[in-house]
Amino acid sequence: MITNNDNKRPKSVMQFVDMEMLVPQDHLVRLVDKTIDFEFIRDKVKHLYSLDKGRPSIDPVVLFKMVFIQYMFGIKSMRQTVKEIEVNIAYRWFLGLDFTESVPHYSTFSKNYERRFSDSTIFDDIFMEILDKVNQKGLLNKTTLFIDSTHTKAYANKKKIDNKMVEASYNKYVETLRNEINEVRVSEGKRPLAKEEKKEIVSTTDPECGMFHKGEKEKQLAYSTQVACDENGWVTNAKVYPGNMNDNNSGVDFLETINKDNEVENVVMDAGYTSPVLLNEVLKANKKPIIPYTRPKGSKSRKENDLETPIPSTSYKYDEENNVYVCPLGILLTYRGMNSQGNLVYKTSTKDCKNCPLRNRCTNQKYKEIQRHFLERATEKAREIRLSPLGKELYPLRKMTIERCFAQTKFNNNLGFTFLRGRKKNQDRVLIIFACHNLIKLARILYKSTSNIKELLRFFVRKVFFYYELSI
Repeated sequence: MITNNDNKRPKSVMQFVDMEMLVPQDHLVRLVDKTIDFEFIRDKVKHLYSLDKGRPSIDPVVLFKMVFIQYMFGIKSMRQTVKEIEVNIAYRWFLGLDFTESVPHYSTFSKNYERRFSDSTIFDDIFMEILDKVNQKGLLNKTTLFIDSTHTKAYANKKKIDNKMVEASYNKYVETLRNEINEVRVSEGKRPLAKEEKKEIVSTTDPECGMFHKGEKEKQLAYSTQVACDENGWVTNAKVYPGNMNDNNSGVDFLETINKDNEVENVVMDAGYTSPVLLNEVLKANKKPIIPYTRPKGSKSRKENDLETPIPSTSYKYDEENNVYVCPLGILLTYRGMNSQGNLVYKTSTKDCKNCPLRNRCTNQKYKEIQRHFLERATEKAREIRLSPLGKELYPLRKMTIERCFAQTKFNNNLGFTFLRGRKKNQDRVLIIFACHNLIKLARILYKSTSNIKELLRFFVRKVFFYYELSI
Protein backbone atom coordinates (compact mmCIF):
# COMPACT_ATOMS: atom_id res chain seq x y z
CA MET A 1 0.00 0.00 0.00
CA ILE A 2 1.33 3.47 -0.93
CA THR A 3 1.34 5.86 2.01
CA ASN A 4 0.69 9.59 1.90
CA ASN A 5 3.72 11.92 2.05
CA ASP A 6 2.07 13.72 4.95
CA ASN A 7 2.56 10.61 7.08
CA LYS A 8 6.32 10.53 6.59
CA ARG A 9 8.40 10.65 9.77
CA PRO A 10 9.97 14.10 10.22
CA LYS A 11 13.76 14.23 9.87
CA SER A 12 14.20 16.14 13.10
CA VAL A 13 13.17 13.76 15.89
CA MET A 14 14.31 13.74 19.50
CA GLN A 15 14.85 10.28 20.92
CA PHE A 16 16.54 8.72 23.92
CA VAL A 17 18.89 6.00 22.69
CA ASP A 18 21.63 3.85 24.16
CA MET A 19 24.78 3.70 21.99
CA GLU A 20 25.61 0.34 23.52
CA MET A 21 22.43 -1.10 22.02
CA LEU A 22 23.07 0.39 18.58
CA VAL A 23 26.46 -1.26 17.96
CA PRO A 24 26.03 -4.90 16.82
CA GLN A 25 27.67 -7.49 19.02
CA ASP A 26 29.64 -8.95 16.11
CA HIS A 27 30.85 -5.59 14.74
CA LEU A 28 34.62 -5.49 14.18
CA VAL A 29 35.18 -2.59 16.60
CA ARG A 30 33.55 -4.62 19.38
CA LEU A 31 35.72 -7.65 18.63
CA VAL A 32 38.87 -5.50 18.59
CA ASP A 33 37.88 -3.72 21.80
CA LYS A 34 37.49 -7.09 23.56
CA THR A 35 40.81 -8.34 22.17
CA ILE A 36 43.18 -5.59 23.31
CA ASP A 37 43.18 -2.75 25.83
CA PHE A 38 44.59 0.33 24.09
CA GLU A 39 45.36 1.98 27.42
CA PHE A 40 48.96 0.76 27.13
CA ILE A 41 49.49 3.52 24.54
CA ARG A 42 49.02 6.18 27.21
CA ASP A 43 51.94 4.83 29.24
CA LYS A 44 54.14 4.47 26.15
CA VAL A 45 53.76 8.15 25.15
CA LYS A 46 53.49 9.67 28.62
CA HIS A 47 57.05 11.04 28.47
CA LEU A 48 56.21 12.96 25.27
CA TYR A 49 53.63 15.18 27.01
CA SER A 50 54.13 17.98 29.51
CA LEU A 51 52.40 17.53 32.87
CA ASP A 52 52.04 21.20 33.82
CA LYS A 53 52.41 23.31 30.66
CA GLY A 54 50.10 24.21 27.79
CA ARG A 55 46.47 23.45 27.17
CA PRO A 56 44.98 20.01 27.91
CA SER A 57 45.89 17.71 25.03
CA ILE A 58 43.64 15.35 23.11
CA ASP A 59 43.82 11.83 24.52
CA PRO A 60 46.60 9.96 22.63
CA VAL A 61 44.56 6.75 22.88
CA VAL A 62 41.78 8.43 20.89
CA LEU A 63 44.29 9.65 18.28
CA PHE A 64 45.74 6.20 17.71
CA LYS A 65 42.31 4.59 17.69
CA MET A 66 41.41 6.98 14.86
CA VAL A 67 44.43 5.71 12.93
CA PHE A 68 43.33 2.12 13.57
CA ILE A 69 39.85 2.94 12.25
CA GLN A 70 41.43 4.38 9.09
CA TYR A 71 43.50 1.30 8.29
CA MET A 72 41.19 -1.40 9.66
CA PHE A 73 38.40 -0.22 7.37
CA GLY A 74 40.57 0.84 4.43
CA ILE A 75 39.76 4.55 4.52
CA LYS A 76 42.13 6.46 2.25
CA SER A 77 42.90 9.54 4.34
CA MET A 78 42.54 10.93 7.85
CA ARG A 79 40.30 13.70 6.52
CA GLN A 80 37.85 11.10 5.18
CA THR A 81 38.22 9.07 8.39
CA VAL A 82 37.02 12.02 10.48
CA LYS A 83 34.00 12.43 8.19
CA GLU A 84 33.16 8.75 8.63
CA ILE A 85 33.53 8.93 12.43
CA GLU A 86 31.15 11.91 12.60
CA VAL A 87 28.25 9.84 11.23
CA ASN A 88 29.18 6.30 12.29
CA ILE A 89 27.85 5.21 15.69
CA ALA A 90 30.19 2.20 15.91
CA TYR A 91 33.25 4.36 15.33
CA ARG A 92 32.10 6.86 17.98
CA TRP A 93 31.50 4.03 20.43
CA PHE A 94 35.00 2.68 19.76
CA LEU A 95 36.54 6.11 20.45
CA GLY A 96 34.38 6.72 23.54
CA LEU A 97 32.61 9.73 21.98
CA ASP A 98 28.90 10.37 22.45
CA PHE A 99 26.52 11.80 19.83
CA THR A 100 27.23 15.44 20.67
CA GLU A 101 31.02 15.37 21.17
CA SER A 102 33.09 16.81 18.34
CA VAL A 103 35.61 14.60 16.58
CA PRO A 104 39.25 15.83 16.64
CA HIS A 105 40.28 17.75 13.52
CA TYR A 106 41.88 15.63 10.80
CA SER A 107 45.16 17.54 11.12
CA THR A 108 45.47 16.80 14.85
CA PHE A 109 47.21 13.47 14.42
CA SER A 110 49.66 14.75 11.78
CA LYS A 111 50.64 17.68 14.04
CA ASN A 112 51.08 15.38 17.02
CA TYR A 113 53.14 13.03 14.84
CA GLU A 114 55.50 15.82 13.80
CA ARG A 115 55.88 17.22 17.32
CA ARG A 116 55.82 14.02 19.41
CA PHE A 117 55.58 10.63 17.75
CA SER A 118 57.97 10.85 14.76
CA ASP A 119 61.12 10.27 16.83
CA SER A 120 59.54 7.80 19.26
CA THR A 121 59.21 4.02 19.15
CA ILE A 122 55.45 4.03 19.72
CA PHE A 123 54.63 2.40 16.35
CA ASP A 124 57.06 -0.45 17.01
CA ASP A 125 55.62 -0.75 20.52
CA ILE A 126 52.05 -1.03 19.22
CA PHE A 127 53.05 -3.64 16.62
CA MET A 128 54.94 -5.72 19.19
CA GLU A 129 52.16 -5.41 21.81
CA ILE A 130 49.66 -6.97 19.42
CA LEU A 131 52.16 -9.62 18.30
CA ASP A 132 52.77 -10.50 21.97
CA LYS A 133 49.00 -10.99 22.38
CA VAL A 134 49.06 -13.43 19.48
CA ASN A 135 52.02 -15.25 21.06
CA GLN A 136 50.31 -15.41 24.47
CA LYS A 137 47.35 -17.18 22.87
CA GLY A 138 49.71 -19.83 21.48
CA LEU A 139 48.93 -18.92 17.87
CA LEU A 140 52.41 -17.81 16.76
CA ASN A 141 54.91 -20.33 15.40
CA LYS A 142 58.22 -18.82 14.29
CA THR A 143 59.91 -22.11 13.41
CA THR A 144 59.43 -21.30 9.71
CA LEU A 145 59.24 -17.72 8.45
CA PHE A 146 58.19 -16.72 4.93
CA ILE A 147 59.99 -13.66 3.51
CA ASP A 148 58.97 -11.52 0.55
CA SER A 149 58.69 -7.90 -0.54
CA THR A 150 55.92 -5.86 -2.12
CA HIS A 151 55.91 -2.39 -3.63
CA THR A 152 53.84 0.56 -2.45
CA LYS A 153 53.19 3.36 -4.95
CA ALA A 154 54.82 6.54 -3.64
CA TYR A 155 53.00 9.89 -3.32
CA ALA A 156 55.20 11.54 -5.96
CA ASN A 157 55.00 12.57 -9.61
CA LYS A 158 57.22 10.30 -11.67
CA LYS A 159 57.84 13.14 -14.15
CA LYS A 160 59.50 15.28 -11.49
CA ILE A 161 62.83 13.47 -11.31
CA ASP A 162 66.55 14.06 -11.64
CA ASN A 163 69.23 11.73 -12.97
CA LYS A 164 72.27 11.61 -10.71
CA MET A 165 75.52 9.67 -10.60
CA VAL A 166 75.92 8.33 -7.09
CA GLU A 167 78.48 6.10 -5.42
CA ALA A 168 77.18 2.57 -4.95
CA SER A 169 76.30 1.89 -1.32
CA TYR A 170 77.03 -1.47 0.30
CA ASN A 171 75.64 -3.01 3.45
CA LYS A 172 78.12 -4.17 6.07
CA TYR A 173 78.05 -7.79 4.84
CA VAL A 174 78.86 -6.86 1.23
CA GLU A 175 81.51 -4.44 2.48
CA THR A 176 83.12 -7.25 4.51
CA LEU A 177 83.03 -9.52 1.45
CA ARG A 178 84.64 -6.82 -0.71
CA ASN A 179 87.45 -6.50 1.84
CA GLU A 180 88.05 -10.27 1.71
CA ILE A 181 88.05 -10.20 -2.09
CA ASN A 182 90.52 -7.31 -2.12
CA GLU A 183 92.85 -9.23 0.18
CA VAL A 184 92.84 -12.15 -2.27
CA ARG A 185 93.37 -9.85 -5.28
CA VAL A 186 96.29 -8.06 -3.60
CA SER A 187 97.89 -11.40 -2.72
CA GLU A 188 97.60 -12.35 -6.42
CA GLY A 189 99.27 -9.10 -7.49
CA LYS A 190 96.06 -7.46 -8.77
CA ARG A 191 94.48 -4.09 -8.02
CA PRO A 192 91.72 -3.93 -5.36
CA LEU A 193 88.13 -3.51 -6.48
CA ALA A 194 87.32 0.17 -7.04
CA LYS A 195 84.23 1.89 -5.68
CA GLU A 196 81.47 1.75 -8.26
CA GLU A 197 79.29 4.62 -9.46
CA LYS A 198 75.83 4.18 -10.86
CA LYS A 199 73.14 6.31 -12.45
CA GLU A 200 70.15 6.75 -10.20
CA ILE A 201 66.74 8.37 -10.73
CA VAL A 202 65.88 10.62 -7.78
CA SER A 203 62.43 12.11 -7.20
CA THR A 204 62.37 15.84 -6.48
CA THR A 205 59.07 15.38 -4.61
CA ASP A 206 60.08 12.49 -2.36
CA PRO A 207 63.84 11.82 -2.65
CA GLU A 208 63.65 8.79 -0.32
CA CYS A 209 61.52 6.66 -2.65
CA GLY A 210 62.95 4.97 -5.75
CA MET A 211 62.00 4.28 -9.36
CA PHE A 212 60.60 0.76 -9.63
CA HIS A 213 60.24 -1.15 -12.90
CA LYS A 214 59.86 -4.89 -13.17
CA GLY A 215 58.65 -6.95 -16.10
CA GLU A 216 55.36 -5.74 -17.51
CA LYS A 217 54.53 -3.63 -14.46
CA GLU A 218 54.18 0.13 -14.78
CA LYS A 219 57.33 2.15 -14.21
CA GLN A 220 56.65 4.16 -11.06
CA LEU A 221 58.14 5.76 -7.96
CA ALA A 222 57.62 3.41 -5.06
CA TYR A 223 58.71 2.05 -1.71
CA SER A 224 59.59 -1.60 -1.16
CA THR A 225 58.29 -3.30 1.99
CA GLN A 226 60.10 -6.40 3.24
CA VAL A 227 57.76 -8.59 5.29
CA ALA A 228 58.12 -11.78 7.33
CA CYS A 229 55.21 -13.96 8.44
CA ASP A 230 54.84 -17.40 10.03
CA GLU A 231 53.04 -20.45 8.64
CA ASN A 232 49.71 -19.15 9.99
CA GLY A 233 50.00 -15.74 8.33
CA TRP A 234 50.93 -13.69 11.41
CA VAL A 235 53.26 -10.86 10.39
CA THR A 236 56.34 -10.85 12.63
CA ASN A 237 58.39 -8.07 11.05
CA ALA A 238 58.13 -5.39 8.35
CA LYS A 239 60.58 -2.80 7.05
CA VAL A 240 60.44 -0.17 4.30
CA TYR A 241 63.19 0.47 1.70
CA PRO A 242 63.46 2.58 -1.48
CA GLY A 243 61.62 0.99 -4.40
CA ASN A 244 64.72 0.78 -6.60
CA MET A 245 66.66 -1.32 -4.08
CA ASN A 246 67.18 -4.93 -5.09
CA ASP A 247 65.58 -7.58 -2.85
CA ASN A 248 68.97 -9.16 -2.29
CA ASN A 249 70.43 -5.91 -0.93
CA SER A 250 67.49 -4.93 1.26
CA GLY A 251 66.93 -8.58 2.20
CA VAL A 252 70.37 -8.91 3.79
CA ASP A 253 69.61 -5.96 6.07
CA PHE A 254 66.05 -7.14 6.80
CA LEU A 255 67.17 -10.67 7.69
CA GLU A 256 69.69 -9.42 10.26
CA THR A 257 67.08 -9.40 13.05
CA ILE A 258 65.59 -12.72 11.93
CA ASN A 259 69.02 -14.38 11.88
CA LYS A 260 69.44 -13.46 15.55
CA ASP A 261 66.12 -15.07 16.54
CA ASN A 262 66.83 -18.52 17.98
CA GLU A 263 63.22 -19.66 17.45
CA VAL A 264 63.57 -19.46 13.66
CA GLU A 265 64.86 -22.61 11.93
CA ASN A 266 63.74 -22.21 8.30
CA VAL A 267 63.55 -19.10 6.09
CA VAL A 268 61.45 -19.48 2.91
CA MET A 269 62.16 -16.91 0.18
CA ASP A 270 61.40 -16.43 -3.51
CA ALA A 271 63.78 -16.08 -6.48
CA GLY A 272 64.69 -12.49 -5.55
CA TYR A 273 66.69 -13.70 -2.54
CA THR A 274 69.33 -15.88 -4.16
CA SER A 275 72.41 -13.72 -3.56
CA PRO A 276 75.29 -15.83 -2.21
CA VAL A 277 75.95 -13.12 0.40
CA LEU A 278 72.37 -13.33 1.70
CA LEU A 279 72.29 -17.13 1.69
CA ASN A 280 75.67 -17.28 3.40
CA GLU A 281 74.44 -15.06 6.25
CA VAL A 282 71.36 -17.25 6.75
CA LEU A 283 73.47 -20.42 6.82
CA LYS A 284 75.98 -18.82 9.22
CA ALA A 285 73.05 -18.21 11.60
CA ASN A 286 72.32 -21.99 11.55
CA LYS A 287 69.06 -21.53 9.66
CA LYS A 288 67.93 -23.27 6.48
CA PRO A 289 67.30 -20.96 3.49
CA ILE A 290 64.65 -22.38 1.18
CA ILE A 291 64.63 -20.83 -2.29
CA PRO A 292 62.85 -21.90 -5.50
CA TYR A 293 64.39 -24.53 -7.72
CA THR A 294 65.32 -23.13 -11.14
CA ARG A 295 65.76 -25.38 -14.12
CA PRO A 296 69.04 -25.14 -16.05
CA LYS A 297 68.75 -22.61 -18.89
CA GLY A 298 68.47 -23.91 -22.44
CA SER A 299 66.32 -26.30 -24.39
CA LYS A 300 63.84 -28.33 -22.36
CA SER A 301 64.14 -31.33 -24.67
CA ARG A 302 67.88 -32.02 -24.55
CA LYS A 303 69.20 -35.01 -26.47
CA GLU A 304 72.38 -36.57 -25.16
CA ASN A 305 73.91 -37.18 -28.61
CA ASP A 306 72.61 -34.00 -30.29
CA LEU A 307 75.70 -32.28 -31.74
CA GLU A 308 74.00 -28.85 -31.77
CA THR A 309 72.71 -28.79 -28.17
CA PRO A 310 75.02 -26.79 -25.84
CA ILE A 311 76.35 -28.65 -22.83
CA PRO A 312 74.54 -27.39 -19.68
CA SER A 313 76.63 -25.73 -16.98
CA THR A 314 75.49 -28.38 -14.48
CA SER A 315 77.57 -30.95 -16.40
CA TYR A 316 80.76 -29.33 -15.09
CA LYS A 317 81.38 -30.68 -11.59
CA TYR A 318 83.27 -28.72 -8.97
CA ASP A 319 85.92 -30.60 -6.98
CA GLU A 320 86.13 -28.65 -3.73
CA GLU A 321 89.08 -30.60 -2.36
CA ASN A 322 91.34 -29.83 -5.35
CA ASN A 323 89.67 -26.48 -6.22
CA VAL A 324 89.07 -27.42 -9.87
CA TYR A 325 86.14 -27.98 -12.24
CA VAL A 326 85.88 -31.20 -14.26
CA CYS A 327 84.28 -31.19 -17.70
CA PRO A 328 82.14 -34.13 -19.01
CA LEU A 329 85.25 -35.66 -20.68
CA GLY A 330 87.34 -35.42 -17.50
CA ILE A 331 89.45 -32.38 -18.52
CA LEU A 332 90.32 -30.10 -15.60
CA LEU A 333 89.51 -26.39 -15.41
CA THR A 334 92.14 -25.02 -13.06
CA TYR A 335 91.97 -21.89 -10.90
CA ARG A 336 93.43 -18.81 -12.64
CA GLY A 337 92.75 -16.07 -10.09
CA MET A 338 90.01 -13.56 -9.27
CA ASN A 339 88.61 -11.18 -11.87
CA SER A 340 87.58 -7.53 -11.47
CA GLN A 341 84.02 -8.53 -10.46
CA GLY A 342 85.33 -10.61 -7.55
CA ASN A 343 84.54 -13.98 -9.17
CA LEU A 344 86.93 -16.93 -9.12
CA VAL A 345 87.98 -17.87 -12.67
CA TYR A 346 88.64 -21.45 -13.84
CA LYS A 347 90.00 -22.27 -17.32
CA THR A 348 91.18 -25.18 -19.43
CA SER A 349 94.37 -24.94 -21.48
CA THR A 350 94.16 -24.27 -25.22
CA LYS A 351 95.88 -27.60 -25.90
CA ASP A 352 93.21 -29.58 -23.98
CA CYS A 353 90.35 -28.06 -25.99
CA LYS A 354 92.03 -28.07 -29.44
CA ASN A 355 90.92 -31.55 -30.54
CA CYS A 356 87.99 -32.02 -28.16
CA PRO A 357 84.96 -33.65 -29.92
CA LEU A 358 82.53 -31.64 -27.74
CA ARG A 359 84.18 -28.25 -28.29
CA ASN A 360 81.38 -26.91 -30.53
CA ARG A 361 78.84 -27.68 -27.84
CA CYS A 362 81.08 -26.43 -25.02
CA THR A 363 82.55 -23.06 -26.07
CA ASN A 364 83.15 -20.79 -29.06
CA GLN A 365 86.58 -19.81 -27.75
CA LYS A 366 89.93 -21.62 -27.72
CA TYR A 367 89.41 -22.61 -24.10
CA LYS A 368 86.56 -23.15 -21.64
CA GLU A 369 86.08 -20.63 -18.81
CA ILE A 370 83.84 -20.91 -15.73
CA GLN A 371 83.35 -18.20 -13.11
CA ARG A 372 82.48 -19.05 -9.54
CA HIS A 373 81.29 -16.64 -6.87
CA PHE A 374 83.43 -16.27 -3.76
CA LEU A 375 80.50 -17.66 -1.69
CA GLU A 376 79.09 -20.08 -4.28
CA ARG A 377 79.08 -22.89 -1.72
CA ALA A 378 76.18 -21.13 0.06
CA THR A 379 74.11 -21.21 -3.15
CA GLU A 380 74.87 -24.90 -3.68
CA LYS A 381 73.85 -25.68 -0.10
CA ALA A 382 70.58 -23.77 -0.54
CA ARG A 383 69.79 -25.75 -3.70
CA GLU A 384 70.37 -29.01 -1.83
CA ILE A 385 67.92 -27.88 0.89
CA ARG A 386 65.33 -26.87 -1.72
CA LEU A 387 65.41 -30.33 -3.30
CA SER A 388 65.13 -32.04 0.09
CA PRO A 389 61.74 -33.26 1.44
CA LEU A 390 61.66 -30.24 3.79
CA GLY A 391 62.14 -27.78 0.93
CA LYS A 392 59.50 -29.46 -1.23
CA GLU A 393 57.05 -29.34 1.68
CA LEU A 394 57.60 -25.72 2.79
CA TYR A 395 58.13 -23.72 -0.42
CA PRO A 396 54.59 -24.27 -1.86
CA LEU A 397 53.15 -22.78 1.36
CA ARG A 398 54.22 -19.28 0.26
CA LYS A 399 51.00 -18.71 -1.65
CA MET A 400 48.93 -19.50 1.45
CA THR A 401 51.04 -17.37 3.81
CA ILE A 402 53.02 -14.35 2.67
CA GLU A 403 51.25 -13.92 -0.69
CA ARG A 404 47.83 -14.12 0.97
CA CYS A 405 49.00 -11.60 3.57
CA PHE A 406 49.94 -9.13 0.81
CA ALA A 407 46.62 -9.67 -0.96
CA GLN A 408 44.59 -9.04 2.20
CA THR A 409 46.48 -5.92 3.32
CA LYS A 410 46.45 -4.37 -0.15
CA PHE A 411 42.73 -5.00 -0.61
CA ASN A 412 41.57 -4.19 2.94
CA ASN A 413 44.20 -1.91 4.53
CA ASN A 414 45.57 0.33 1.73
CA LEU A 415 49.04 -1.21 1.58
CA GLY A 416 49.27 -0.72 -2.20
CA PHE A 417 49.60 3.08 -2.13
CA THR A 418 50.58 5.84 0.25
CA PHE A 419 49.81 9.53 0.74
CA LEU A 420 52.83 10.00 3.02
CA ARG A 421 56.31 11.11 1.99
CA GLY A 422 59.57 9.96 3.50
CA ARG A 423 60.81 6.54 4.50
CA LYS A 424 60.28 7.04 8.26
CA LYS A 425 56.62 8.03 7.88
CA ASN A 426 55.97 5.09 5.59
CA GLN A 427 57.78 2.75 7.97
CA ASP A 428 55.44 3.81 10.79
CA ARG A 429 52.45 3.52 8.46
CA VAL A 430 53.42 -0.04 7.45
CA LEU A 431 53.76 -1.09 11.10
CA ILE A 432 50.23 0.17 11.81
CA ILE A 433 48.86 -1.61 8.72
CA PHE A 434 50.33 -4.97 9.74
CA ALA A 435 49.37 -4.37 13.38
CA CYS A 436 45.78 -3.98 12.10
CA HIS A 437 46.17 -7.14 10.01
CA ASN A 438 47.26 -9.16 13.06
CA LEU A 439 44.68 -7.55 15.34
CA ILE A 440 41.72 -8.17 13.04
CA LYS A 441 42.77 -11.77 12.54
CA LEU A 442 43.22 -12.33 16.28
CA ALA A 443 39.89 -10.67 17.12
CA ARG A 444 37.96 -12.85 14.68
CA ILE A 445 39.66 -16.05 15.85
CA LEU A 446 38.85 -15.29 19.49
CA TYR A 447 35.24 -14.34 18.61
CA LYS A 448 34.80 -17.55 16.63
CA SER A 449 36.20 -19.69 19.45
CA THR A 450 33.97 -17.89 21.99
CA SER A 451 30.92 -18.37 19.75
CA ASN A 452 31.72 -22.08 19.42
CA ILE A 453 32.00 -22.44 23.20
CA LYS A 454 28.68 -20.64 23.71
CA GLU A 455 27.02 -22.85 21.10
CA LEU A 456 28.46 -25.94 22.78
CA LEU A 457 27.14 -24.78 26.17
CA ARG A 458 23.69 -24.12 24.72
CA PHE A 459 23.69 -27.58 23.15
CA PHE A 460 24.74 -29.13 26.46
CA VAL A 461 22.04 -27.24 28.39
CA ARG A 462 19.35 -28.34 25.89
CA LYS A 463 20.46 -31.96 26.26
CA VAL A 464 20.37 -31.74 30.06
CA PHE A 465 16.84 -30.33 30.02
CA PHE A 466 15.78 -32.93 27.47
CA TYR A 467 16.94 -35.88 29.63
CA TYR A 468 15.55 -34.17 32.72
CA GLU A 469 12.09 -33.98 31.14
CA LEU A 470 12.34 -37.63 30.08
CA SER A 471 13.20 -38.68 33.63
CA ILE A 472 10.15 -36.82 34.93
